Amino acid sequence: MRSVRWAIVALWCASAAGQQGPVYRVGGGVKAPIVLEKQEPDYSEEARLAKLQGSILLSVTVGEDGVTRDLRVRRSLGLGLDEKALEAVSHWRFTPATKDAQPVPVAIDIEVNFRMMASAREWHLARATFTAPEGATLPAVMKAPYPTPSGTAEQGSVALAFDVDEQGMPANIHVENSSDPQWEREVIALFREWRFQAAMRNGGAVVSRGSMEFRREAVGTGAK
Repeated sequence: MRSVRWAIVALWCASAAGQQGPVYRVGGGVKAPIVLEKQEPDYSEEARLAKLQGSILLSVTVGEDGVTRDLRVRRSLGLGLDEKALEAVSHWRFTPATKDAQPVPVAIDIEVNFRMMASAREWHLARATFTAPEGATLPAVMKAPYPTPSGTAEQGSVALAFDVDEQGMPANIHVENSSDPQWEREVIALFREWRFQAAMRNGGAVVSRGSMEFRREAVGTGAK
């Protein structure tokens, strides 16, 4: 079971929107917009399989009509969750921000949190990024087994860099950083069992590069 939570943070800098006129900031006589309707994002199947969870930060303009536009990802999670967050927030509707009692466009940040039930004895994925040769598709997670939780409820994190070879297997795995060296061997061992759809170019598989961060922590309270 999972819960998706969200929060809105006002941007503290003004911006311009070309032909549409100025986009204001909250404060200094500009009142913040208020959510009227919101659509919760779904999990992508790839992210669910990989147990990816965390928060995505979107930069959004709320127009005078209360409709969102100019959505951009400022902090990414990967594995299709960025796209799910953008799709959901594009359907949000607001009472518009106002200045001198008149509706005005305003720039805000929207944070969308993706959470799955987990204990502090379980590893989960906290971030995933891939790069592939020019003209190639990105690899996709096809198999992501996790070991049965064991040991005490301790928090930890390990970030890995790796290749995905032409057979969709992780290769050249090395630790970028970790909270404690004791976790490194365990995370590398679990990740070696993962399998991918290899990056493809011109009908053939090619090597791609990836980076992932694994964490174990108590998350997912079930509250929205």
